[in-house]
Amino acid sequence: MKIISYEEFKNTDLYEDFLLENSDIGNLKVQVFTAYGAIPIPDTKIVVYKDIEEYRVIFFQGVTDSSGIISGISLPAPKMVTSNEETPIYTIYNMTAFNEGYETIKNYTIGMLGGINVIQYVKMMPVVDLEGVDLSGN
Repeated sequence: MKIISYEEFKNTDLYEDFLLENSDIGNLKVQVFTAYGAIPIPDTKIVVYKDIEEYRVIFFQGVTDSSGIISGISLPAPKMVTSNEETPIYTIYNMTAFNEGYETIKNYTIGMLGGINVIQYVKMMPVVDLEGVDLSGN
């Protein structure tokens, strides 16, 4: 799978079909924290991508601010259906969050609809270095 930016994807033959299916914009806000939301985690790397045929398209890359937040991530999405009889159609994106000093890389699947603001909360736990700590209870 070839990794490309959204700008590069716009130059492929697949872009027109993608745009027809995703003619609106949805907005994503990511909030990263620890201690049940009490402590924000700044400088967490966020990558939003989507696999489209042979491409992994990177739609957004950035880091959280001092409040552990990135907002205003605009992503192509289908127009919101206003009829109660139709099931909303949404576009699925993948999001990865990682920060050195925290336990793991977090992966999420996010559904985006046009005109909708989505908030993705990311809870991370600090890595605890137990080297040299006596765990025997003595």
